[in-house]
This record gives sequence, C-alpha cells and structure tokens, in this order.
Amino acid sequence: MLIIRYLILIIVLFLSPAPAASRFITSAKAFSASKNVAFSWDHARSRSLKILLEYRDKDAAWHRVNLGTGFLLSPDGLFVTAYHVMKHCLAPQRETNGLSVRIDCSTARSDVRYVAVNDDREFPIEILSHLKESDSTKGKEKHTPDEIIKQRDFVIGKLKTAAAGTFSFWRLQDFDQTSVDVNNPNADFSLAPLMPPKRVFIAGFTNDHDFVISEGFLNLTEKNGRGYFAADLKVYTPFYLESQGVALDTQWGMRVDNHMSGGAVVDSSGYVVGLVVNGNHNTAGILSIENILATFFSRAGNSGAHPAVFLNPTDTPLFLKQEALHDWRGDADFLPAFVSRGPDFPFSVPTNPQNSNSLPSVVPPQP
Repeated sequence: MLIIRYLILIIVLFLSPAPAASRFITSAKAFSASKNVAFSWDHARSRSLKILLEYRDKDAAWHRVNLGTGFLLSPDGLFVTAYHVMKHCLAPQRETNGLSVRIDCSTARSDVRYVAVNDDREFPIEILSHLKESDSTKGKEKHTPDEIIKQRDFVIGKLKTAAAGTFSFWRLQDFDQTSVDVNNPNADFSLAPLMPPKRVFIAGFTNDHDFVISEGFLNLTEKNGRGYFAADLKVYTPFYLESQGVALDTQWGMRVDNHMSGGAVVDSSGYVVGLVVNGNHNTAGILSIENILATFFSRAGNSGAHPAVFLNPTDTPLFLKQEALHDWRGDADFLPAFVSRGPDFPFSVPTNPQNSNSLPSVVPPQP
C-alpha cells in the first residue's frame, strides 16, 4: 500500500501545478554557498551543452529555438542527452535501433539543423547510439511515472570538431553490472524511498536564466535501478534524517524548467547519477546513468576498438556497443540502422508551452 501511495502522490505532483517552485542557483557566487561540493559552477557549465534547433519556415527563413540540455562524457566530445530532445533529427529512424551509426543532425533533414553550444562555442551534432522511438518515448509528450522509468529516453551523441581532447567532462563511477537489467526494461515498476536520500545537482539551460543548477535530494527510487524521483514528499522519519546527517527542515523536491531535459544529475562528489527527462516546479524524473551505460556501452571492445569512456576510480574502459540491440517485444533482431532521409515536414512551434517538456512538434502536411 505504501508503494501505491507514493505512486499516486507522484502522479499528482507531476500533473498538478505546484504552489511554489524550489530554488534555482543562477550564478557562480550563489553556487559557492553550497558546501562540500567537489566541482565548481564553471566546471558544471563547461561540461554541459545547450542544444538548439534551427528550422526553416514556409518562407524559407531560418529560426532558432532552445530545445534542451546535454552533458559531456569524454574529452573528445562524447555526450548524453534525452531522446525527446533529438527526436526531430531521429524522425527518419524512429522505427529502428541504431548502434555504431553516424547521423549528422546538421544534414539529415533539409529543414532541420541541430547545434550544440559549449562554452560559447557552437558545434554540429552526430548521433552515435539510439533506440526506437517506441522504446524511448513512445512518441508521447507527457508520461506517467512508470513510463518515465520504463522508457529509455536517452541517446549518445558526439560534437563534430577537428580538435581532439579539448572538452571538460563529467566523471563516471564504476558500478555493478547486474544493477540494471537492460534485457528486461519493462519490468514491473515498484517505487520506494531511496535509503539514504542522495544529495544531487541538476545542471541545465533555461530561457529565463540561461544556465542554472537545481540543488536537492533524490528521495524515491525503483527496485530495478532504472531511475529516481526528486519529489516534494516527506518519506523519512525525523529520527532517520538525523541519523544520516540530513537537516529536518530540508526542502524536498527539485525544480526542472523547460529545456533542462537531458541535463546531468550529479552528486556532490562530481559523479554523474543520471539525466533528467521530466519534471515541473517541484518534481524531477531521473533516469540512472547505469541504465544508459548498460544500454549503449560494453566493458569488452572489438579488436582494435578504442575506449569511449573510463569508469572511476578503477580506470575501467567502456566501449560503445557495435552489435545489434534485441527487440524485447519478440520481433527479430535489428541490425544497426542505416542513415536515411525521411519526408521533410514543416514545424509548428508552441508559443506558450503547457508542460516542462514541450518541444516544437512535427506537423504532417495536410491533404
């Protein structure tokens, strides 16, 4: 019954307007007041990406909008972001899984161009690994809590640049390979308090403040290690909080604004915990970094393969997977997707988004 209670409350928090937003940190000076943090404001900003979309209107004029956030994993520009942030580039591949692909999001469609901004420098984007739309977002704009956790709303991309080893990046901590079962991503959803609560920071870009950091605690998790919630719920007794050194007046819940989707969720030691894929003024939905790594990376590489990232503190190399991903709904295995051109659709950009993850939507041409 406790699990059902938490699930109902989470649904209410996601679907109901919040009476008050939790606090954003909007400057280096304000962030310096956060104690016992192993990274700086400048570190967080330089390891983050603002992801922009350029689209052509009916008069062939180009327009630019902010779509989301990403975060860097390697010095050569490997990054993670949410699938729904990159969905316009991946529209021609929505029915396929893709491993070891190079989808140039500047040229894949004639009416759409993606740009990533890092430290005021702009870069074209390539997608290297992705799942089908049905496995990533089901093509929906809004999701229930169990859908948020069961769906793998993430992709692996790379900044296109001739310079090598020039980017600041987040550290990845070694983890138990059995902590996430990617062979059964749709396993039953079970919500429980995270013991102990984990202090984290969400880094991302918004229209109102540009770069921001949201500080708080993850306080709910699910049994299969796929993700977490930072929810405005008091799930711990005062005695337990005291035993963990957590203040009794802690403000639970974390704010996520439009365009922060795909941003890094980082603990106070500077290790990535996951990426934010959903939220509102007081609740954040997080997919775990183990979920991402187990889906797209392997500890064993093919002959001659170069490590994509390294796990700390063991210096364990991870390689981007080359083999086909299995379709766990029972269909045949899919080979890595070929880059293809789909029909070009005009864009309709909402002027007043109604939820935190509203994006420009593809509108099929009318008959």
